[in-house]
Amino acid sequence: MSNETKIIGGIGIATLTILIGGVLLLSGNDAKEQQKESKPFIGQKIADMGSLHVKRNESHADYNSNPPTSGPHWGDGVAGAGIHDDVVPDELLVHSLEHGAAILWYKADLPKEQVKTLETIFAGASGKKIMVPRKNLDVPVALTSWNYLLKLKTIDAKKIKEFIETNNDRAPEKAPI
Repeated sequence: MSNETKIIGGIGIATLTILIGGVLLLSGNDAKEQQKESKPFIGQKIADMGSLHVKRNESHADYNSNPPTSGPHWGDGVAGAGIHDDVVPDELLVHSLEHGAAILWYKADLPKEQVKTLETIFAGASGKKIMVPRKNLDVPVALTSWNYLLKLKTIDAKKIKEFIETNNDRAPEKAPI
């Protein structure tokens, strides 16, 4: 067998191996996604206010929940994943919800040690997620995803992690948050 034949054969085997591996990987991801999609959402179902894009500083209808779970939002930006130390405009956070974020909100005046506890819980949860303080929150902690709200009177690590991992990336758009 010539060197040229060996090279072509090797390339063929490598290509076939990559294709089979890719198919197996994708089918595994599909199964994982289907399993997640089959789980019921966590939290109270809130009426969908739609996903109207509005310009910054343009007035819009009030949100139907505090914190919001859907509704008018700015079309030119998202809040960004991770932990935010400062209040973020609802219009950016709602856009992130539309893209599949699960948001962990906490009362802006929550004691620092409780915020640190929330940060640890947040870091231990997987998925598309945001953590942010909120000035007018009527409970110490709340979680939102598109059309779902869970309010907590105490910090419950299990519920927080379960909400984030179950409800994230289950929204109208699959895009960066």
